[in-house]
Amino acid sequence: MQPYLVDQRRSGVLHRWVPLVLLVFGAKLSLEMARGEIVICNYEKFHLFDSMYRPRTDNFCVFNDVYLGSDVKGADFLASSLDYRRVAFANSKFPQVPPSLFKNFDDIRELYVRRCSLESLKITRLLEKVYAGGNRIASVQLDGNASNSLRELYLDGNRLQGLANLTNLPALEVLVLENNPLLGNVDFGQFGRMERLWKLDLERIGMSRISNGLKRPLAELRRLDLSNNALTYVHVRMFRTFPKLEHLWLHGNRLYYMEADQVRTVMPSIRSIVIDDNRWGCGHLAALGKQLRDRGIIIRHGDCRAERAVHRVCCSDETDVVDMRYLIEMGIRHETHFQQEVRELRAENDMLRRDLERLGSRLGELMANLSRPAEPVVVQSGTEETVDGQESGEYPEGNDATASFEEYDEEAGNEK
Repeated sequence: MQPYLVDQRRSGVLHRWVPLVLLVFGAKLSLEMARGEIVICNYEKFHLFDSMYRPRTDNFCVFNDVYLGSDVKGADFLASSLDYRRVAFANSKFPQVPPSLFKNFDDIRELYVRRCSLESLKITRLLEKVYAGGNRIASVQLDGNASNSLRELYLDGNRLQGLANLTNLPALEVLVLENNPLLGNVDFGQFGRMERLWKLDLERIGMSRISNGLKRPLAELRRLDLSNNALTYVHVRMFRTFPKLEHLWLHGNRLYYMEADQVRTVMPSIRSIVIDDNRWGCGHLAALGKQLRDRGIIIRHGDCRAERAVHRVCCSDETDVVDMRYLIEMGIRHETHFQQEVRELRAENDMLRRDLERLGSRLGELMANLSRPAEPVVVQSGTEETVDGQESGEYPEGNDATASFEEYDEEAGNEK
């Protein structure tokens, strides 16, 4: 019975102290919340992937388990090291990157905020690489001269509905927009200012047609991913503004027709095209595959488990439906070619007309100058007059001038 009594007395003491401890802890917690939450990062090895999806390990200032509500301004971020150019958040959640992070870490060049429940993203002026995939980002803001320094931007797996604020990024080299199904049909012309862009990922964005309104070629683009969209028809002329394009991904669409007869003319650097997992008819696929392979282009493919396959790419033997689609597509193709030629002729005609108008205007000015009567210019110099460039003391007659030159020649001969 004695141990029980002792335990009971101890229990009574604990019951008396618990409210006091809770009161002190609550007061301390309230004080910390009033001051703002202090978050310290650890300088450690961090694992991520590079632009070619290869594993990469580098030293980062890593914040772990950071959970912030809608009011993220109260957090104060500190570093355990002076090297904080690379900052990463792991197992963290907040609606936006806290502004105090950029205030205290004013030299961040690389920011990793994947799967942090971000709803918006602000890119500061010094950031060069931003990994912000797997969030809920609907809008992106550029702060100051951010467009001049940003080189790699990863926004895969978000909720973007447009490319506002993302079109003026002249230093950008890598842009990943994969798995933003609300983007829809994106015109290549929106990337016209990204003159250094070499990788563009538009996989799973809900694209049903290709539009190319580029005024100038994207001379550095080498990798273009259009896979897992809803494309049905492709002409290689749609890629005419990518002279250095090497790899093109078209798998996982609804393609049943592709014109590739001009592939080497339009895309002289192309090395591989991924075309599997589409709705190819076996007849067209055989012809398309031969066109590509005869020109040294690799047809990259997946595993086909269907009964029919050509070049190890799945196809269908539904010839009636396929032939009908071909006939319709052939009509569309001829009409499209005709319309394109008409547009090109009209553009050339407009250019010639403007050149002709400029030449006509110039010719009118010349004719007006020639029709004016020539007037002699009289300039008085002292007591002598100059008429049409001749002074009164010069020899107007050709014989006297000739005589003077003969005398000069004779004297020069005597000197020799």
